[in-house]
Amino acid sequence: MKKKLIWISICLVLAVLLFCPAVVNQGSKDGLLLWFTVVLPALFPFMVFSGTMMKTGAAGGIGHLLYPFLHRLLGLSENGCYAMAVGFLSGYPLGAKTAADLLQDEKISYEEAQYVTGFCNNASPMFLLEYIGVYCMGLTKPWLVLVVVYGTAVLNAFLFLRKKVPAGYQNRQNVVKYCYQEKRVSVMDALDQSILNSFVTVTKVGGYIILFSILAEFVEKILPCHEFAKLIGLGVIEITTGGEYLKAYPMAEPVKWIIACGIAAFGGLSSVAQTYSVLQGSGIKISGYLRAKLLHVLLAVMAAAGVVLAGYRIR
Repeated sequence: MKKKLIWISICLVLAVLLFCPAVVNQGSKDGLLLWFTVVLPALFPFMVFSGTMMKTGAAGGIGHLLYPFLHRLLGLSENGCYAMAVGFLSGYPLGAKTAADLLQDEKISYEEAQYVTGFCNNASPMFLLEYIGVYCMGLTKPWLVLVVVYGTAVLNAFLFLRKKVPAGYQNRQNVVKYCYQEKRVSVMDALDQSILNSFVTVTKVGGYIILFSILAEFVEKILPCHEFAKLIGLGVIEITTGGEYLKAYPMAEPVKWIIACGIAAFGGLSSVAQTYSVLQGSGIKISGYLRAKLLHVLLAVMAAAGVVLAGYRIR
């Protein structure tokens, strides 16, 4: 059955390529433009910077500063604190990549890597503020989107994810000792390696963005379904396309706000595929990450609905 489904999928894709060339062409252009103008300049510097910090050992200093608060709140080690900080500041899929790199370098345990990946991998702050908050929703208070998405990510970790993780994390003293006594490479060598690794990762991310942009274009232009179903489908497939469609969709503002927060919390199947690509070889399970994301969506939708029911003006 699995082989039959694979062959059926291949035939469907081939049919789309042959009979809908305009859709494929437009989807490819949109995906390439999105990757080249938004994702590449936003992610690549962060990837190089983060990789260089980890290889030179400087990442331990950031984790050391964040540890006193985040360890008590979420049970993270110092290196886990660094992965969370990178994920919250940079956007998909750098949080997951940082956790995977730390795991492969034996700086965090497998349990902690799986745990932190479940909540640190989100859309970047600037994307949530400018694209979702201002461009798509036209909010005068775009920081509300950031508070809902990031706040519920932390709440998800505190309520649902943390209790599933064994308490045997590295303690603070061991982490500090490891971070500051390990053999480090020179800054230039670390920079050279980080640039190469970052180019490989960001190119793979671009490939996934293009493929899912083609799928989104097919759903938007070809697939016969209700407009609301199309809106949800586009949001599930790719966050940028879903946000664009949501902007023009005639809908009550409170409902649009709730849907926008749900879409922003999930990030789309495109971000899931990007995350899967950077987790390969690390042992971190994409199924665990996906379950955590679905819980995050539920919490974000509930929080957004709570904001509306509380009578707070979102504009």
